[in-house]
Amino acid sequence: MTRALLLALLLLLARSGLAQDTEPEWWSYQSQRGESLSLIKLDMSLRRSFPLSGFPYVVVTRVSYVPATPDGLPALPEQDRLEALSDQLAAAIAKKTRSLYVGTAFSQGLQQSWFYVTDPNGLEPVVAGVHAQLCQGCKTSTAILADPTWALYRDQLLPDWETRQRYGLRSY
Repeated sequence: MTRALLLALLLLLARSGLAQDTEPEWWSYQSQRGESLSLIKLDMSLRRSFPLSGFPYVVVTRVSYVPATPDGLPALPEQDRLEALSDQLAAAIAKKTRSLYVGTAFSQGLQQSWFYVTDPNGLEPVVAGVHAQLCQGCKTSTAILADPTWALYRDQLLPDWETRQRYGLRSY
Protein backbone atom coordinates (compact mmCIF):
# COMPACT_ATOMS: atom_id res chain seq x y z
CA MET A 1 0.00 0.00 0.00
CA THR A 2 2.75 2.45 0.95
CA ARG A 3 4.72 1.61 -2.20
CA ALA A 4 1.67 2.20 -4.38
CA LEU A 5 1.03 5.55 -2.69
CA LEU A 6 4.67 6.56 -3.07
CA LEU A 7 4.64 5.54 -6.74
CA ALA A 8 1.47 7.52 -7.38
CA LEU A 9 2.96 10.57 -5.68
CA LEU A 10 6.15 10.32 -7.73
CA LEU A 11 4.16 10.02 -10.96
CA LEU A 12 2.08 13.05 -10.01
CA LEU A 13 5.17 15.12 -9.21
CA ALA A 14 6.86 14.06 -12.43
CA ARG A 15 3.78 14.96 -14.43
CA SER A 16 3.46 18.40 -12.84
CA GLY A 17 7.18 19.00 -13.40
CA LEU A 18 6.86 18.04 -17.05
CA ALA A 19 3.94 20.43 -17.49
CA GLN A 20 6.10 23.32 -16.38
CA ASP A 21 9.14 22.21 -18.32
CA THR A 22 7.45 21.79 -21.71
CA GLU A 23 8.70 24.06 -24.45
CA PRO A 24 6.35 27.01 -25.05
CA GLU A 25 4.61 27.30 -28.41
CA TRP A 26 4.38 31.07 -28.84
CA TRP A 27 1.79 32.24 -31.32
CA SER A 28 0.67 35.79 -32.10
CA TYR A 29 -2.59 36.90 -33.63
CA GLN A 30 -4.85 39.91 -34.00
CA SER A 31 -8.36 39.91 -32.67
CA GLN A 32 -11.25 42.32 -32.68
CA ARG A 33 -12.62 42.32 -29.13
CA GLY A 34 -15.56 44.62 -28.81
CA GLU A 35 -14.66 47.97 -30.31
CA SER A 36 -10.90 47.54 -30.03
CA LEU A 37 -8.21 45.69 -31.91
CA SER A 38 -5.91 43.49 -29.82
CA LEU A 39 -2.56 41.96 -30.64
CA ILE A 40 -2.11 38.82 -28.55
CA LYS A 41 0.88 36.56 -27.98
CA LEU A 42 0.26 33.36 -26.03
CA ASP A 43 1.73 30.00 -25.20
CA MET A 44 -0.48 27.64 -27.20
CA SER A 45 1.23 24.55 -25.73
CA LEU A 46 -1.02 25.01 -22.70
CA ARG A 47 -4.32 25.07 -24.59
CA ARG A 48 -4.98 21.34 -24.20
CA SER A 49 -3.72 20.94 -20.63
CA PHE A 50 -4.97 24.00 -18.76
CA PRO A 51 -5.74 24.56 -15.98
CA LEU A 52 -2.61 23.15 -14.41
CA SER A 53 -3.54 22.36 -10.82
CA GLY A 54 -0.26 23.51 -9.29
CA PHE A 55 -0.68 27.09 -10.52
CA PRO A 56 -3.83 28.52 -8.89
CA TYR A 57 -2.82 32.20 -8.91
CA VAL A 58 -2.28 34.63 -11.75
CA VAL A 59 -0.11 37.73 -11.72
CA VAL A 60 -1.37 40.31 -14.21
CA THR A 61 0.99 43.15 -15.06
CA ARG A 62 -0.03 46.25 -16.98
CA VAL A 63 2.13 48.83 -18.73
CA SER A 64 0.80 51.85 -20.60
CA TYR A 65 2.34 52.87 -23.91
CA VAL A 66 1.69 55.59 -26.47
CA PRO A 67 -0.26 54.01 -29.35
CA ALA A 68 1.44 54.32 -32.72
CA THR A 69 -1.58 53.34 -34.80
CA PRO A 70 -5.18 54.55 -34.90
CA ASP A 71 -6.13 51.06 -33.68
CA GLY A 72 -4.23 51.64 -30.42
CA LEU A 73 -1.35 49.24 -31.10
CA PRO A 74 2.31 50.04 -30.35
CA ALA A 75 5.06 50.67 -32.87
CA LEU A 76 7.14 47.55 -33.49
CA PRO A 77 10.19 48.78 -31.49
CA GLU A 78 7.91 49.59 -28.54
CA GLN A 79 6.22 46.20 -28.82
CA ASP A 80 9.64 44.51 -28.81
CA ARG A 81 10.70 46.53 -25.74
CA LEU A 82 7.52 45.64 -23.86
CA GLU A 83 7.80 41.95 -24.78
CA ALA A 84 11.40 41.98 -23.49
CA LEU A 85 10.08 43.54 -20.26
CA SER A 86 7.59 40.66 -19.95
CA ASP A 87 10.43 38.18 -20.47
CA GLN A 88 12.40 39.87 -17.67
CA LEU A 89 9.33 39.77 -15.42
CA ALA A 90 8.93 36.05 -16.18
CA ALA A 91 12.55 35.40 -15.21
CA ALA A 92 12.29 37.42 -11.99
CA ILE A 93 9.02 35.74 -10.96
CA ALA A 94 10.50 32.30 -11.73
CA LYS A 95 13.35 33.00 -9.28
CA LYS A 96 10.78 33.53 -6.52
CA THR A 97 8.22 30.76 -7.24
CA ARG A 98 7.26 28.13 -9.81
CA SER A 99 5.57 30.00 -12.61
CA LEU A 100 4.36 29.94 -16.18
CA TYR A 101 4.42 32.99 -18.44
CA VAL A 102 1.31 32.33 -20.54
CA GLY A 103 0.92 35.44 -22.67
CA THR A 104 0.65 39.12 -23.30
CA ALA A 105 -1.81 41.40 -25.10
CA PHE A 106 -1.61 44.90 -26.56
CA SER A 107 -4.72 47.01 -26.93
CA GLN A 108 -5.64 50.70 -26.67
CA GLY A 109 -2.28 51.81 -25.25
CA LEU A 110 -2.08 49.06 -22.64
CA GLN A 111 0.05 45.91 -22.51
CA GLN A 112 -1.10 43.19 -20.14
CA SER A 113 0.93 40.07 -19.32
CA TRP A 114 -0.20 36.96 -17.43
CA PHE A 115 1.94 34.70 -15.24
CA TYR A 116 0.42 31.72 -13.42
CA VAL A 117 2.21 30.95 -10.14
CA THR A 118 2.17 28.45 -7.32
CA ASP A 119 2.75 31.00 -4.54
CA PRO A 120 1.95 34.71 -4.92
CA ASN A 121 3.59 35.79 -1.65
CA GLY A 122 6.27 38.42 -2.15
CA LEU A 123 5.73 38.87 -5.88
CA GLU A 124 4.48 42.47 -5.89
CA PRO A 125 7.89 43.88 -4.84
CA VAL A 126 9.60 41.61 -7.40
CA VAL A 127 7.42 42.96 -10.21
CA ALA A 128 7.77 46.54 -8.94
CA GLY A 129 11.56 46.15 -8.90
CA VAL A 130 11.67 44.99 -12.52
CA HIS A 131 9.36 47.82 -13.57
CA ALA A 132 11.52 50.38 -11.69
CA GLN A 133 14.70 49.05 -13.26
CA LEU A 134 13.55 48.54 -16.86
CA CYS A 135 10.59 50.81 -17.33
CA GLN A 136 11.34 54.06 -15.54
CA GLY A 137 8.63 56.61 -16.10
CA CYS A 138 6.14 53.99 -17.25
CA LYS A 139 2.66 53.88 -15.81
CA THR A 140 2.37 50.33 -14.44
CA SER A 141 0.12 48.27 -12.24
CA THR A 142 0.00 44.71 -10.96
CA ALA A 143 -2.85 42.50 -9.79
CA ILE A 144 -2.53 39.09 -8.18
CA LEU A 145 -5.68 36.99 -8.34
CA ALA A 146 -6.82 33.51 -7.46
CA ASP A 147 -7.65 31.84 -10.78
CA PRO A 148 -7.52 28.05 -10.30
CA THR A 149 -9.67 27.47 -13.42
CA TRP A 150 -7.41 29.69 -15.56
CA ALA A 151 -10.37 31.78 -16.65
CA LEU A 152 -8.11 34.68 -17.63
CA TYR A 153 -6.00 32.48 -19.91
CA ARG A 154 -9.16 31.12 -21.53
CA ASP A 155 -11.06 34.41 -21.80
CA GLN A 156 -8.29 36.95 -22.43
CA LEU A 157 -5.69 35.02 -24.42
CA LEU A 158 -7.17 32.05 -26.27
CA PRO A 159 -8.63 33.00 -29.64
CA ASP A 160 -12.40 33.14 -29.79
CA TRP A 161 -14.42 31.12 -32.32
CA GLU A 162 -14.38 33.85 -34.98
CA THR A 163 -10.61 34.29 -34.71
CA ARG A 164 -10.04 30.52 -34.88
CA GLN A 165 -12.11 30.41 -38.08
CA ARG A 166 -10.21 33.35 -39.59
CA TYR A 167 -6.84 31.69 -38.90
CA GLY A 168 -8.03 28.22 -39.90
CA LEU A 169 -7.46 26.62 -36.51
CA ARG A 170 -9.36 23.37 -36.83
CA SER A 171 -7.92 21.15 -34.11
CA TYR A 172 -8.06 23.03 -30.91
